[in-house]
Amino acid sequence: MNSQQKRELVSEREKVNSMKVQHIRLFIHGIILICIMVLHYLHITAGNIYPSVHAVCPLGGLENLQIWLAGHANLQKIFSGTMTLFFFSLGFTLLFGRAICGNICPFGALVEFAGLVSPLQKTLPKKLDRGLRYLKYIILILVVGMAWYTTSLWISPYDPYVAFAHIWQGTRILHENGVGLLILIAVLVLSLIVRRFFCRYLCPAGAMFALVSLAGLTRITRTGCMACGRCIQNCPMGIEPGKNTLLNKAECIGCTTCVAGCPSEHPVLSMKIASTEIKPLFFILATVSIFFGGIALLSTIGLIQVAIPP
Repeated sequence: MNSQQKRELVSEREKVNSMKVQHIRLFIHGIILICIMVLHYLHITAGNIYPSVHAVCPLGGLENLQIWLAGHANLQKIFSGTMTLFFFSLGFTLLFGRAICGNICPFGALVEFAGLVSPLQKTLPKKLDRGLRYLKYIILILVVGMAWYTTSLWISPYDPYVAFAHIWQGTRILHENGVGLLILIAVLVLSLIVRRFFCRYLCPAGAMFALVSLAGLTRITRTGCMACGRCIQNCPMGIEPGKNTLLNKAECIGCTTCVAGCPSEHPVLSMKIASTEIKPLFFILATVSIFFGGIALLSTIGLIQVAIPP
């Protein structure tokens, strides 16, 4: 077997490995999406004995932070457990980067699945793409600043994720979350054209996790790159994996697509926590297990109460 045949064999093997890893990630992500949809259905149909979308979103903790620190009552629909979830999510992000975005967030799963079924995917010009990425930070400042000023979840009627959580309301959603529903439809349509459009440009929770991840321990590193461009092509966030820039550090969502799919015969891209290299599949399974295991443990000891007891 000559060197060219070896390279082709390695490339084919890595392609199969990448597909296996990502199929497992997407399967897990899909299960999480289905489970959260069931939870939202139960909240709509059975009431507040099941948590609302606001109570289980870590961003709600940041919106509530000002009055929580002042010792006042939580914002409506926010529970003490929301604050526990908020702080737990920040600690999780310091350890594992934006793995919540890439492997756990149900709305991230929804927009990623929308992109995967579409043949219309496009890449925006670099300058436009880079400029739009700052939009989510502006939205984060606006959402949190107004929540602190109004002491309310004022963004709720306009939030596409809240609208998605309330699709079980039927026509009632038009009265309570009509604008949010229109934004949701727009986000899904745009996700057919640009992969993870909402995550790249609009998500305030993603912006929060991006800022925290800059101080995090998890990184993609690159050595001896052969510049084939496959990692950039495969990345759902459209970044250059392993390139040591603030943009790449903040925008990496820990999906491991680039690491698993690198066709190089010798390792080029590595997922590392501190200085320890982690295999892509292990990272996905570990982060999902640690996140939900931590939530289960905190719930068991009474630190996550996000609904009204029956």
